[in-house]
Order: sequence, then structure tokens, then C-alpha cells
Amino acid sequence: MNTDLPATHPSVDYYDSDYPGIATTSHRENLDDMLETRGLAHDIERYLELARVSSGSVLELCCGTGRVAIPLARTGFDVTGVDISAAMLERLRTRLAAEPEVVRSRIRLVQQDILGLDLGDARYALALIPFNSLMLLTGRREQQRALVQAALHLAPGGRLVVDVVNPLALPLKGDPVPVPFLSRFHEGRGRTYTRFAALGPLGADQRQKLFGWYDEIDESGIVRRTPYSMWWWPIFPAELELMLEAAGLEIESVEGGHRREAFTPRAPKIVIIARNLS
Repeated sequence: MNTDLPATHPSVDYYDSDYPGIATTSHRENLDDMLETRGLAHDIERYLELARVSSGSVLELCCGTGRVAIPLARTGFDVTGVDISAAMLERLRTRLAAEPEVVRSRIRLVQQDILGLDLGDARYALALIPFNSLMLLTGRREQQRALVQAALHLAPGGRLVVDVVNPLALPLKGDPVPVPFLSRFHEGRGRTYTRFAALGPLGADQRQKLFGWYDEIDESGIVRRTPYSMWWWPIFPAELELMLEAAGLEIESVEGGHRREAFTPRAPKIVIIARNLS
């Protein structure tokens, strides 16, 4: 993520269970159909494919707890993972501690705001901004800045991949009330919880509020309710293309998912691959 949420924010606490990694989750039962509908089921396969054809090191921006970085490193790629959240990076380090030394040696972690991304002279064959992370920068200028900074760290011919929700498939008028969204086991505590979720209406500033609560059954069988809220800035397809082009990149493909699905107004995702031709 690139929203500097406090370590105590519920979205940090429940992140690994809300968004389980196929290769990294400790609760296989959390790998349900929701991963398919949210675009998490096949993204790592696509990133591995792009890393192979790119033949170089990988930069992952907003790397979180390693859902993408660890499988890439296991496959043999050198990965630099950048995130603003110390709490998320600490979880990634905990996961890395259980990996063989050869995997640990392939991952470099950097705590940094991607708006001021500075990795020295390092240039990458492939850069990733996975799973809606760009949307957590809640304004066009911030998103544009992040893309410019990513482009500056690409090698000649290097590719940048951006994956966001297609806002044309969202309820832009918002939801009436939060409704049950998913039920999972908490990755750390191993207890059942249900997440209730809703979207607020898209504002005049193009921001949209995500809110709801977590109901978790504690060791006494009592349901504990924890509310949460945060904001994102949905990006329409033409906006994203224009921002990438303004960052000096050439659009290579615009797809509706990680299996090269055609992009349509109802596609759940926008997956754009852009290339540095300088």
C-alpha cells in the first residue's frame, strides 16, 4: 500500500487474510472464489511471465507483505520491494525469515513513499504497481507523480504494469449500507471473521470512501466488531493511459484481467502494460 495507515488500522491487521496470496497464505481455506472476482487469482502468473521475457530485475511498488515479491524471488528473480508502511514491511520480513537463504538474498526491501521514489542508479526491466495500490493515492497529481517516479527507474525498454479496478464496473452512486463481503480465518490469529463492506458515492473530487467493519469471533465465542474506513481515487481507463503517456511511456496493451481478457466497460480490472522506449 502507499497510504501510510497506522499499524493499528484494521486494514493493516486484516490485510493478509482479506487478500491472501496463493503462494504465501497459511490458511488454504481462504483461497476462495473471491480471489477470482477481485483479480488476485492469476496476477502472479502474469507477473512471472513478464519477468521472464523482461530478463532483468523487478521493482514492486507498494509491495505490502510479500504476496507478489516472495513468489517472484522463489522463482529466481531479484526483487526490490518498496512500501511506505513499516508495519507491512515488518510482516514481509517475518515471512522472509521462513524462506531459504537463497530466496531471502533476492529481495531488497525499502521503506519509502513512492511519490519521492529514489533508488539511486538502479534501473529495472520490470516495474509493478499491483492490485489497486495506485488508487490509494487519492488525487490525480499524486498518481501522476508516482507513475513519473516509476518510469524514471525503468531500464531502456523496461515495462511498467499497473493493475486497478475498472471504475465503470463499480457502483459509483455508492452502496446503501455495508453488507457481508467475505468470511475468512485471520492469518495471524487463526480465528473466524466476517468483513462487512460498502462504497460511498463517488465525490466531485473523484474520491470514494471504502468503509464497513470486521466481526471476529474471539476465543470466548464473543463477536468483536471493529469499524474501518479509508479512501481511494478510481482511475478511468483514458485517464490512466494519459498519465502513463505523460510519464514518457508508450502503452503496449490495455486488458481487462491478468489472462489477457479483452478490456470492456464491464471488465472488472484495468491491466495496463507500458514501455520505456528511451
